[in-house]
Amino acid sequence: MAGSTEQGATDVRLTTLEALAATGVVAVDTPHGRLAVGLAGGEPFAVSDRCRHLGASLGKGHVTDEGCLECPWHHARYDVRTGEMTRGPQGLAFAAARGAVKTLTNRAARLKRYPVIERDGVLYLAESG
Repeated sequence: MAGSTEQGATDVRLTTLEALAATGVVAVDTPHGRLAVGLAGGEPFAVSDRCRHLGASLGKGHVTDEGCLECPWHHARYDVRTGEMTRGPQGLAFAAARGAVKTLTNRAARLKRYPVIERDGVLYLAESG
């Protein structure tokens, strides 16, 4: 559902704050594809939905107490303000590769970020009109 702002931009409705209660994030289909949308450190965000490690839906992960978005499969973490991976995949199977995955992700495949605004308990993707 789209709405208009005072500046004349058309915003795309993403989700309500209430829908974020359990994990702080949800996956939402948008004109830009599927995005992970949520709140981190009290700030709304929208980023690419796919973890750069093995493609898990980040919208099915959770926001940590530190404000990072954590992947539901192998617990890699992302800073949603920059799109950087802050922690590589966890678990013994990934011990040797986690640093390389993090480095490669941050050099070539950071999460894409999208502008989000909150209005009356609803998050919107800010689109130029």
